Amino acid sequence: MQQEWPGKLDDRLPLTSLGREVVSDRQKALEGEWLITNGIGGFGGASLSGALTRRYHGLLIAALQPPLGRTVLLSKLDERIEVAGQVIQLDVNEWRDGSASLSGLFYLERADFRGTLPTFVYRLPGGVLQKTCWMEYGANTVYIRYEYVAAPPAPPLEIRVRALANCRDYHEDTKGSPDHAFKTTEETPNRQAWTVEAWPGAPRWQLLVRDRPAQWRPQASGWYWGFHYRQEQARGLTADEDLYCLGTWVASLSPRQSLTFVATVEALEAVEELYPDALERELARQQSLLVTSGMAQTGDVYDRLATRLALAADQFVVGRPDPARPGSLQADYRTVIAGYPWFSDWGRDTMIALPGLAVVTGRYAEAALILRSFARYVSQGMLPNRFPDPDPSAGEGGLRPLGESDYNTVDASLWYFDAVQKYLEATGDDSLGQELYPVLADIVRWHVKGTRFGIKVDPQDGLLASGGPGLQLTWLDVKIDDWVVTPRSGKPVEISALWYRACRVMENLSERYGKPEGAYYQGLAVRVAANFEKTYWNPAGGYFYDCINPDGQPDASLRPNQAIALAVAPELVRPELREAALAVVRDQLLTPYGLRTLNRGNPAYKPEYKGDRFERDSAYHQGTVWPWLLGPYALALLNGGTEQAAAAYRADLESLLQPFLDHIDRACVGQVSEVFGAEPPFWPGGCVAQAWSVAQLLEIWRLRRG
Repeated sequence: MQQEWPGKLDDRLPLTSLGREVVSDRQKALEGEWLITNGIGGFGGASLSGALTRRYHGLLIAALQPPLGRTVLLSKLDERIEVAGQVIQLDVNEWRDGSASLSGLFYLERADFRGTLPTFVYRLPGGVLQKTCWMEYGANTVYIRYEYVAAPPAPPLEIRVRALANCRDYHEDTKGSPDHAFKTTEETPNRQAWTVEAWPGAPRWQLLVRDRPAQWRPQASGWYWGFHYRQEQARGLTADEDLYCLGTWVASLSPRQSLTFVATVEALEAVEELYPDALERELARQQSLLVTSGMAQTGDVYDRLATRLALAADQFVVGRPDPARPGSLQADYRTVIAGYPWFSDWGRDTMIALPGLAVVTGRYAEAALILRSFARYVSQGMLPNRFPDPDPSAGEGGLRPLGESDYNTVDASLWYFDAVQKYLEATGDDSLGQELYPVLADIVRWHVKGTRFGIKVDPQDGLLASGGPGLQLTWLDVKIDDWVVTPRSGKPVEISALWYRACRVMENLSERYGKPEGAYYQGLAVRVAANFEKTYWNPAGGYFYDCINPDGQPDASLRPNQAIALAVAPELVRPELREAALAVVRDQLLTPYGLRTLNRGNPAYKPEYKGDRFERDSAYHQGTVWPWLLGPYALALLNGGTEQAAAAYRADLESLLQPFLDHIDRACVGQVSEVFGAEPPFWPGGCVAQAWSVAQLLEIWRLRRG
C-alpha cells in the first residue's frame, strides 16, 4: 500500500549529516566514499574529502553502451576561493611523491546526504559554500552546483574551478604525454558550453556552465601529473594517474547565488531543456521510490535503515536497452549491477538480489523487466553468468555471439526459479508467470538431459551434479590462473536444494496453469527429498557436508552453503537436524556483518581480506565474511524448527540488522560493502556498494516485519 508523505519535498527523504569528526579527519575523509548513479550503468563518486582515491572515481563515468561501456570523462573539479581578502584552496589531492594538498579539509564542515545526493558544506569567512552533486536519471549527465549561502552584507566571493578531464575505460589508468593535448572548443561565447575531445575519434562530451556567467581561461590547460590513488595501492594495483586540465572557469558569486557545471555526452538541447528543475526532479524521483515501497520514516531505527536501503537498491537497478532498438531505454529491459565501482551485471547476483531490490521495495514492473531480460538469453537451460556486451559489428541485433565463458555458473538458472516464485507470490502476475513457464520448463529439461560444464541430474539419486577439473561454477568462484581456490565440482549442498526448489516451483506452476506435467516435476523433487538428508548429513560434525566430490567422498569443510540449502528447502531434512546445523553455523561462522565462508579451525582459513590480487582472491571464500549470507541464514532460522522457535527468532532479527546502522555510513555513505574481514574489527572490503548485500538486508527487514 502506498503511503502519503507529509512535509515539503526534501523533508520526505532521509537526511544524513556527517560532521567535522568525520569530514575533517584525514583518514576518515580519505577512506569514506560517496556514490551517485544514473540508472543506465553510469556513475560518479570520490572520497568524502573530494580526493580521488581509486581509478574508479570521477564525476562523470559514462555508460556509453548502457549499462556497460563505462568511460571516465570528467575526473574532478578543483576549487579556489577568494573572499574577504583571503585565498582558500578547497581541493584535496594526494600525489605520487607522497605529498598531499589537504587544506580543503580545514574548511569542510560537514557532508549532507539528502536521499543519495551529497552536499559538501565549506565554512568560509562570512558564509558557507555548498557543493551538490547529482546525475540525470536515464542520461550520461552529471551536475555539480556551487551555492554561496550567506546573509547580506556578506562580501561576494570569486570562485575559480579547474576541470580535470580523462578519457579511458574505467578499469584502466591514464599516463599523460606533454606532446598530447585535449581539444576544448567553445560552442559560442554566450552559450557557456564547451565540447571536449581527447583525441580524434574519442568520445565527445560537453561541459556547460549555468546560473552565472563564468570566464574560461584556457591558458591554464595542460597535464597535471602523478595523482595517487591510495585504494589502488592497497589492492596491489597501479596507483598513479595523470589528468588533463581543460582550463579554469572564474565566476563571481554574491550571497544566495549559485554556479552549476554540467558534464554530459547527451545532446545540448536536451540537457538545456532538462536543466532548470534537474535537482528537484531527482529528489522527487527518489521520494516516489519510497512512496512506492510503502516504507515510512518512522521512529523505528530499522524502518529508517530500510528507507536508506531502498534508495541504495535503486542504484543497482538499471536499464538495459533492447538490442534491436539501439539507444532506446524506454521501458525496454532492466538488469542489476552487481556492485560498484567495478562490477557489471551478473546472472547469479541479479537473481539472488532481485527479490530484495525490486520485490520488497514494490518495484514490480522493474522486477518483471529483469526477469524478461534474462529469459531472452537462456541457452541450453542456462542463464548467462555475465550479460553480453553490445557490439555494433555483430550484425542484426547488435550482440556478439555468446561464448561458453558467459554461462559458467550452475546456480544462476536455479536462483531464477526462486526469483520468479517470490515475484509471483508478491504480485499474482500470472500473465508473466505463463509467459516464463516455457523458459522454466526448458531449464529443467536441459538439467535433466545434461548441459554445459557437466551440469546434469544424477539418475542414481536425483541430485544435481556439475563441474570438473579447472571449473568453478558456484558462487565460491575464484580461479587464480589454473588454481580453483574453492573446488566444488560434484554435488554442492545448496545446488541440490536449489534444484529441489526449482522442481517444486514447476510442480506448483503446472497445477496453477493447468499443465499436465506436474506429476513429472513432483517426481524429480521426491527423488531429491529421498536422498538429500542421508547424502549430506555429517553425523560426526553435526552439520551438513558442503559438497559431495565426483569420487563420492564428502567434503566436510564447514561452510555457510548449508544455510542457503536450509533457507530454500527446509523440508528436505528433519527439524532437529536443521536446528543442530544452524547452531554450528551460529557458533562458528556467524559474525556481526555476515557469515564466514570457512570456519576458523580449517587449515585453509584466511582471516584477513587484504593485499594484492593473489592475497585477496585466495582469501575471498576461505574465511572472508559476506553480508548477503545473512538473508538465507535468517530465513533458515525462521524455517528451522517449531512455530514458537520461529517467533523467537523473528524477534531477534534486528540483531542481524543492528551492525549496519553504523556501517551504512562507514565505507560508502548509504551503501553496504561486499565483504568484511573474518576477525575483529571486521574491516569492510571489496566493492563499497554490493547489490546482494543490500538486497538481503531488505529481505531480513521484511521478515522482521512479518
